[in-house]
Amino acid sequence: MSGLVSGFLADEWVQGKAFAHPDWERVYARIDGLESEEEQDRVWGEVLDEWVERLCSELGAEYRAVDSEHFVLISTVSEEKVKELLEFLERSFRQIQRSLPCLVDGELGGKCPVLVIGDHDLFYRYLSDYFDDEAGEYGGVGGVYLNRGYGHFAMPSVDVDQYIDVLSHELCHAMVAHLRLPSWLDEAIAMTVENQITFRSPYVLDREMVRRHQEFWDGEKIQEFWRGESFWRPDEGQELSYHLAQFLLSGLYQGGETPAEMINEFILETKREDAGAAAAWKVFEVELGDMLGGLLGEGEDWNPGVPLFGEEDHETDG
Repeated sequence: MSGLVSGFLADEWVQGKAFAHPDWERVYARIDGLESEEEQDRVWGEVLDEWVERLCSELGAEYRAVDSEHFVLISTVSEEKVKELLEFLERSFRQIQRSLPCLVDGELGGKCPVLVIGDHDLFYRYLSDYFDDEAGEYGGVGGVYLNRGYGHFAMPSVDVDQYIDVLSHELCHAMVAHLRLPSWLDEAIAMTVENQITFRSPYVLDREMVRRHQEFWDGEKIQEFWRGESFWRPDEGQELSYHLAQFLLSGLYQGGETPAEMINEFILETKREDAGAAAAWKVFEVELGDMLGGLLGEGEDWNPGVPLFGEEDHETDG
C-alpha cells in the first residue's frame, strides 16, 4: 500500500456507527466525472490505499495490509498465514473464472479488500455499519461479502478448518456482485462453487430434510426467502434457506443434463426485483413456485411476490 496520509478522500469521510468510511456516493460521482478510464483506474487505486490505511488505523495498530494481484488482506496474522491466504485467494479466483464462464472477463473491478477481524466483538462492531438497527437479531456469521460502497468481505477468523470454506464462498459473492442476483441464486452459486473448490459440503436431500422443509415453510416465510431476508434468520430458517437455494439451482441443472449455456443465460437474465421468475420462464419455461411445490407440497402459492423490491436494495450478502 502507498501509505497516503491524505489525498482524494481528504474531504470525503463520514462517521458510521462504529468506523469512519468514505462517502461512497460522492466518491463514485467524482470519479465518474473524470475524463479517461485510465485516470479513473488510477484514482480508484488511490482511494483504496487511503481507505485501507484508515481502516488499519481504526481497527488497531496491530493491523496491517498486504496485497497480491487481485486482493488486499487486512489482518493481524503472521506473514506465513498471509502468504497462505493470498495464494489460496488467487487460486480460487482463477478456478471461479473457469467455473462461471458467464462472468466474461471475471474481474473484480479493482483489488478486493479482505478483512480478517479476529476479535468477535470488533468484528460485529464493524458489521454494525452495514446493518440497520431495525433489522433485529440475525444468525451467526462466518464471513460476509459487503457489497456497499467499495465491495469487500470480512471474516472473524482464519481458523484452518474454516477459512477455506468462507473465503471461497465469499469470493464467489464478490465475483458475481455486479450481476445483482437475487439472494437465493447468489447463495446457491456460491455454495456450488465452494464445494467444487473444497469438496466439503455436497448437496444432499434426504427424507429428514424434506420433512424439515415442509414443516417450516409457509406462504409468508417463502416471501422472506425470495426477498433474501430468511438467510439472516437466527433459527433453523437460515440453514433451510441455504439448502432451499441449492435445491432450486440443482433442479435447474437437472443432474447435469441442462446445457451450460442455458445456465449461463439464466444467470445473466436473472433480475433481483422478481427473484429470477421471469428469467426462469424465459430460459426454462418453468415457474419457480412450481419447482418448490414438489418439495414443499400443495396448498400455498410458492411463487415470488412481484415486485419484491422497491427503490431500496438488499446489498449485503452472507
